[in-house]
Amino acid sequence: MSTLLQERHQPITAPKLRDRVPAQRVPPRGSAGHEAAAAVPNRPVEVPRGRWRLILDSIVATLREWRRRRVGRRELASLDERTLRDIGIDPGVVDYEMYQWFWRPPRDWRN
Repeated sequence: MSTLLQERHQPITAPKLRDRVPAQRVPPRGSAGHEAAAAVPNRPVEVPRGRWRLILDSIVATLREWRRRRVGRRELASLDERTLRDIGIDPGVVDYEMYQWFWRPPRDWRN
């Protein structure tokens, strides 16, 4: 028990980089199936595209949705009062929708 208490009072320090022993590298063995390291051409490393593809696809889908909302609101604003009455929308609703930001989804006014 006394050794545990003694160890507990000693400061905890992390090993320094200069205290570490460098790892020993083993030279590769020559074989008939392998080429020398100098003979292998430098090629860029291919990065997996799966994650980036998903991110870019979601960004593009969001931008398309925003554009669709903006175009839909402009088309709604271009309709005359008679057409709006035919489809059952009050002109005040059109004014409201016209001044909404493109990232806000349109409200359902059919109720």
